[in-house]
Order: sequence, then C-alpha cells, then structure tokens
Amino acid sequence: MDLLEAMRARHSVRAFKDEPLPRELLENLVAAASRAPSAINMQPWEIHMALNEERKRLSRRLIRAFRERSVSCGPGTVRPLPDRFIARARECADAMTPLLERTGQEFKTYVNEGSLNFYGAPAVALMLMDEAFPPERMADIGILVGYMVLAAHAYGLASCPIGLVKAYEDEIKDQLNIPEDKQLIVSVALGKADPEAPINQFRSTRAELKEIVRWIG
Repeated sequence: MDLLEAMRARHSVRAFKDEPLPRELLENLVAAASRAPSAINMQPWEIHMALNEERKRLSRRLIRAFRERSVSCGPGTVRPLPDRFIARARECADAMTPLLERTGQEFKTYVNEGSLNFYGAPAVALMLMDEAFPPERMADIGILVGYMVLAAHAYGLASCPIGLVKAYEDEIKDQLNIPEDKQLIVSVALGKADPEAPINQFRSTRAELKEIVRWIG
C-alpha cells in the first residue's frame, strides 16, 4: 500500500459493524503502530484494548455517566478561539447533521453518546501514560495515534480517535482496574465500517496551506 495514498484515503468512521476482530490482527496492528517514534525511544505509551462485551460494558457505564454529568465533546480551550477555528468546527457539524437526520438522530446526542459508545466498534485502544512523565510526552502519544490509524487502514480496518473519554477517566480506570498512577490521554475505536450508515459518507475538508504554514527563509 502506498503510504501517501493511505494518508489521503484514510478517514474517521462513526458507525462500525458489530463484528469481533481476530486477536492476531489486533496484535499485528498494535505492533505496527508501536514503531512510532518517541523522545529518547522511551515509548511512554500503554495501550489497554477493550474488546467485544468488555467494550460494551464500559460504554454502558460511560453513557450513564454522561447522562448524569453531561460533559460534552468540545475543544477544551482556555480562551476564546479565533474565528477560523470556529468556522471549521461549524462546517463539520453542518455537513454531518443532514446525514444523521436521515436516520432520525440528533447531532449533539450522536456525537457525545456515540463517542462514549465508540460508535459501536468491537475494539477500542485506550492510550495511557504513566504520571511520572511530563505533559510534553503527550506528543509521543499523538504520534502513536497517527501510526495506529494508518496501520488500521493498511489492515483493512476503520478507525476513529475519540478524546471525550478523558472527561470520564475515573469511570474508565475503575471499570477496567487501571492503576491510579496512569493517566488516560485518548482512545481509538477500531473495527469494520458499516457501509449502510449514512454518517460514514461524511468526509472532512482540510485547510489550505496558506492558512496553516508560515514559510521562513
């Protein structure tokens, strides 16, 4: 598979088939993703892979917590965003909404509860890092996520990074018996895309280079 073509073709999926994935396939995928670079090769990541019924039990608890606490998806900013970022988010929501309406689903509910249900994926990789590491090492986790979603594409699987899980870290650590000195960073849903789901027709756009690159020299 051509790497650049994989980068162009790969996209996040928000409706998965409820089909278990072979353990060997997931092991190969994680082995490929773990080739990601990290500072001084410390490889600060830990991956907890929740599968099948365990994943569903976890999601049921997270959705209950969401309905009690209503912590929603959002940019998590510390000050107001510049207009260009708000416009990108609005464009995304506006494009997804009519696809969801075709199945009678409302955008905010689908995105929030869907995120905590990992959009029905049979597997979710929960990315954790020991609290001994400084926040700067989260960059290594981000690189790992990039490698993982590309490895999933190479193995014929769909994926979707999901960050809302961070808001429900305590519930996840309790449900999966994760030590307190590990911090949850992000998750990646993994599985086969449901080709019948209208939401999977959604494709996000990308900003022009002039908006994101400043050339120096």
